Amino acid sequence: AAGDTVLIPAGAFYTLGGVVANGLVNVTVDVTGSLIAAPAYDAWPVSNNKPAYANFVQFSGCEGVTLTGKGGLGPGRVAGGGLVDGRGVGWWNREIFPHIFGRLRGERPRLIAISDSRGLLIERLTLLNSPTYHLLLDDVAEAEVRLLNITVDRAAQRDLKHRARQARMQEAGADGTAPLGGLEPEDLNTDGIDPSGQHIWVHDSLVANDDDSIAVKPCAADSCVRSPCSQHMLFERLNLTGFGASVGSVPPHAPSPHCVNNVTFRSIRMIESGKGIYIKSNPECGIDEVAGAPKAAIISNILYEDILIDRPRWWAIWIGPQQQHEPHSSLGLKCALDYPLSRHCPTQGCVTFANITLRNVHIERPLISPGVIKGNATSPITGLAFDNVTVSRPGRFPFGASYECEHASGRAVGSSPPPACLLPGVLSSW
Repeated sequence: AAGDTVLIPAGAFYTLGGVVANGLVNVTVDVTGSLIAAPAYDAWPVSNNKPAYANFVQFSGCEGVTLTGKGGLGPGRVAGGGLVDGRGVGWWNREIFPHIFGRLRGERPRLIAISDSRGLLIERLTLLNSPTYHLLLDDVAEAEVRLLNITVDRAAQRDLKHRARQARMQEAGADGTAPLGGLEPEDLNTDGIDPSGQHIWVHDSLVANDDDSIAVKPCAADSCVRSPCSQHMLFERLNLTGFGASVGSVPPHAPSPHCVNNVTFRSIRMIESGKGIYIKSNPECGIDEVAGAPKAAIISNILYEDILIDRPRWWAIWIGPQQQHEPHSSLGLKCALDYPLSRHCPTQGCVTFANITLRNVHIERPLISPGVIKGNATSPITGLAFDNVTVSRPGRFPFGASYECEHASGRAVGSSPPPACLLPGVLSSW
């Protein structure tokens, strides 16, 4: 009932399958103890619609819900408190090596998934080793997320992905040597926080993973209840280690376009991350057969401000199509993960990139060249601003100390090096 508190007391509680709640109003869920996913994969409930395993914690249609604990970051933490542990290693093993560990019966579960909800506070939790996404906010409004500690066993993941990559490349007749140090393309999708909706504030948290740390996406449903566009979001005072502070991927959609608008990332530290600033579209354009209309997408009014990217292992800045196709697999319309060793990286003419600003961004010792800005010839990136974006001691592969920049326009001031496709000048003049 409204005003109630659901208490997960001190101690460890193992659950098999989803913890599900629908239609909660003004309820607090207090995770004082630990919620742990039981590793009984064959008994875990599966929805036959996709098929997909039930999410570990699933809320939908909720108003005014607080999910809190005694873990995460900040004062008052209790050992073992506020923990939601997905025990993801077993799920990852089955995803990568099904012939050894057993085949999964559907998509892996998310750790916490909240959909079609308003007025949320999620705080002081430790989210550990999700099978896939750690916190999915799908079509939510007026949400605050703070003092979270999201952590993945990165050593276990890297070992697993490295062994899988070696096996796959040997099957392809290659020697298994990675073209870019530390790049392992197998995708476990253990994202940190993936929000869609509007008026979302995420702050003062840690995401230590090897997938997207933050990934702002359009909402997944064809008819979104809380907002037709993912918009009005602020992410600040975060420490990220994964594939950075991301917008997207944003795939084209019809009859209404998918869109992400008015998103700010501020005061972000990324130490030895994969990517850093990552804004990405997704195939494919054309006519939607159901809607009978051309598909489109819009990414606009994005600000990155006061950002440190220190020793990134891959591109510090990437604006363009999502890199997703793995080497030695079918190319299709996907951009190669080993671009530019493979030059196959098609862009999407039905996607608009507009008014993207990078201000006070400092990149230290990137392993490779600082970045890629890759627009479409018929729909170029417009209104791109580099304001005091500096790069120190970059690697020389593959573009020297410069960016690759094509089909983009805007201005750069106080930036070293400035992207060649941007004009020098006063930013307020355009």
